[in-house]
Amino acid sequence: MARTGARTSLTAGKPYRKGRRPHCARPPLPALTGLVGLAAIVAALVASGCASGPSGRDRDLRAYLLAFDDNRPSATLTFPTPTYEALVRFEAPPGQHRPWRLWFMAAAPGSVTVTLYKNTIFEAPGEPFETFTRELKDKDLSTGKDGRWAVEDLQDLDVVEGVIWVGVRKAAGTPALWTASNVSGQSFLRDRDPTRGVGILPVKRTPMLRVELAPPDLPRAPAPALPTAPAPVAAP
Repeated sequence: MARTGARTSLTAGKPYRKGRRPHCARPPLPALTGLVGLAAIVAALVASGCASGPSGRDRDLRAYLLAFDDNRPSATLTFPTPTYEALVRFEAPPGQHRPWRLWFMAAAPGSVTVTLYKNTIFEAPGEPFETFTRELKDKDLSTGKDGRWAVEDLQDLDVVEGVIWVGVRKAAGTPALWTASNVSGQSFLRDRDPTRGVGILPVKRTPMLRVELAPPDLPRAPAPALPTAPAPVAAP
């Protein structure tokens, strides 16, 4: 059985060490007395944001960030043809999870088609359960040293279990992704053109591609409201 991806437990968006309870940092309390001091203390506690956010949703969140790269991008992955597909195999922790976000580090502009596949009994990409095309613009590109990621929202998908395959291929232009030099054993490529006879082949370099999973009961963020047309102005 292949090894799973690196898992990072997040609390309020930041990792913490096992055995150490996360805490909410509060500003120092003012050294005041009487009603003025009490008002200042209450204001300081409210400003620290240790309760739920203005939306009413909990801020003490948890997630898994599945990744195989060593966070050291050093070369780029290009796509010679639209049927050339880079694949990364991720194995979720036991239980059900909601796909939350897909992170990838882009190196060159263009459009990519990303497909999420179920696993098969042969440990290969099976039935796709999500496909989308993302245009990578200049504002999405990373130098490989600036920590910039292109992020795709996946929270509308249903819960998943077990292995997830993520495939990336060219849709238009000359897109490229950053890769790391570490050998993960979970990175592959294939040609989707059946006439070429190229199956799934392991590759040594690891794409800078990560999957974020949330608990299955985490509420979805509300969709942005559609703009409303202004009411027509009556003629004088």
